[in-house]
Amino acid sequence: MTKLTRREGLATIGTTVAAVALGANASQAATQVAAAFDQSNIKWNTLEGIDHLWYHVLNVDREAKVVDLLLKFAANERVILHKHHADYSTFIIQGELRLYDAEGDLTEIRPTASFVQKTAGGAPHTEGGGDEDCIAWFSNKGTDGVIYEVLGPTGETVATLGLPEFEALMQAQDDPVQPIIPS
Repeated sequence: MTKLTRREGLATIGTTVAAVALGANASQAATQVAAAFDQSNIKWNTLEGIDHLWYHVLNVDREAKVVDLLLKFAANERVILHKHHADYSTFIIQGELRLYDAEGDLTEIRPTASFVQKTAGGAPHTEGGGDEDCIAWFSNKGTDGVIYEVLGPTGETVATLGLPEFEALMQAQDDPVQPIIPS
């Protein structure tokens, strides 16, 4: 991926805004802006047994019962079958997130810049990137129990992830890039 300078990034955004003002498709314009997203400072991690997915835990707040993380889904692939056991919000930073039911049928497409809030529960499903890798911010809220239940091919529970597991993952990952505060 080519890293853009600030000037090039602003030019891309300006060109996109101008294109929309002249009647271009807003979804295509948003995709052009997302292409400028620089992920070079994100320290991506993987979980054994979960292919096509990378994560970076941003924060675990035990008191508020919130886990914030970035997830990166491989293009045209799907992650393992799973269920959400916490209320959550997603914001798509790059690409599109595609959701599939347990039978493999496409049920939803979340494009770049879409924001969704969902309650805990729901049917088992898989997710994956569209034609390019999808980067999404997930905020899981309101439970000190299971957040994600990972399922096997016959629907059996093979793993669970909750606050303690995400806290351990956060502690084990490389320190995130920190802000620069001019003196």
